Amino acid sequence: MGSGEHASGRCEGGTILPINPSIGCPLRLCHNQNVDDDKLTMRVKDGDELAVTLLEIGNSLKPINDENYFFFEIVRELVDASLTNYQELRRGVIEDNHPLLAWACRNLLELTIFLKFVLLSGDNARRFGDDRLVDGSELVRALRDLELHYDPKASTVVLDTALNEMQAQMTAENVTANKHLEVRKLAEMVGLKEDYASVNRVCSKLVHPTSWSVLAMNKGRNSFPDARELLFLYGVGYLAQITIATREHNTKQGMNPN
Repeated sequence: MGSGEHASGRCEGGTILPINPSIGCPLRLCHNQNVDDDKLTMRVKDGDELAVTLLEIGNSLKPINDENYFFFEIVRELVDASLTNYQELRRGVIEDNHPLLAWACRNLLELTIFLKFVLLSGDNARRFGDDRLVDGSELVRALRDLELHYDPKASTVVLDTALNEMQAQMTAENVTANKHLEVRKLAEMVGLKEDYASVNRVCSKLVHPTSWSVLAMNKGRNSFPDARELLFLYGVGYLAQITIATREHNTKQGMNPN
């Protein structure tokens, strides 16, 4: 990664910021003239500036050596996911879409927790990397169980094959975990216990079909108009934490794990 490797372009009414192709798709920040930006405590352009800073930091990350390449790759992917979710947070505040805002805000909180957990130690980073196989196995196993629930005689060859391949990969990588990481516990480890307890609960009420979201979310006195600003504010705040934590670690020791 480095200068000269960036892809860039433009879109009507805005710009496509440069991003290293190895990180992911360009960060699209297309301006919408209908945004009532001045009425927001945290204006959209302030969030955009922060996203640009994180983008630049992401593009500056470089692997130190082969032994610790895994660490660089995990941090890079977490930065990429954070930028992607900021795009959704931004779209949610522009469109006044509370479920989308809540979804993106919750994702940015969890990405902050994951990143801080990974930055604590190389062992944590490896454990987070292992979880891709643990999560994948749980996903396939759940689908297989549901299929057999509805039809005990159903063929599950495709799912069995996928599960066997994942388990073989787990053996090859010496992955011994049999349960995915619990975000609630990680949040406590990195000092975000209260954030997770509160924001996760609030966002769940907005994202999932609950009595309130179905009957009251956009219904006069029962609505919560301030949620738009609060969710955007918290989402950008988590993006700021990701930016600061990544920059500080990279400045101090590059892409070497603790």
